[in-house]
Amino acid sequence: MRRGISLAILVSAIIVAALPLHAQSLPSAKSSVPARLEVALAYNAVRSNGTISACTCFWMEGGKAEFNAVFTRSFSFVGEVSAQHVSDINSANQNLGLVTYLFGPRFSYRKSPRFTPFGQVLVGGVHGFDGYFPNQNGSTATPDAFALAAGGGLNVYASHHLAIRPVQADYLLTELPNDNGDRENSLRLGAGIVFLFGPPR
Repeated sequence: MRRGISLAILVSAIIVAALPLHAQSLPSAKSSVPARLEVALAYNAVRSNGTISACTCFWMEGGKAEFNAVFTRSFSFVGEVSAQHVSDINSANQNLGLVTYLFGPRFSYRKSPRFTPFGQVLVGGVHGFDGYFPNQNGSTATPDAFALAAGGGLNVYASHHLAIRPVQADYLLTELPNDNGDRENSLRLGAGIVFLFGPPR
């Protein structure tokens, strides 16, 4: 887990340090909406409190694909799919896998041609797999439930067609069966690359 986070931070730092070399390729301050569609591929690390009552906190690792349709300088609409997995989360050597699919609005602060911080609230669902999910009827192996993510991040533009996302942090709520209130509160951290499509506005 620590190796994955360290690698993501190192790669992001190297790319961000090289951004001044691309200064001539950046959009101007007047056209700080760089594209009409943004597609992000990211590494995710999720600090979860588990889905069984006897489990302590643990880290899950995985990835995310995100599609962001830009409508105005401030408003866009996001759809994302992410997957995370961890092995041996307790003394019973149980595993846990989650796939989330979330949608919702994003609000961006586009005052600089180089940096764009954003915040968002996404809702959708979560699918559990490769784990033990106790419920009133005993247990299930592949439950589906409500999910919500709220947080934000930062895009750093390298050119009209590429940006780096050095950090994103979200509160992730899932309501999978766990025999302890059926609610999991997690912290999701990520970093990745954003591809920009369409002419600048």
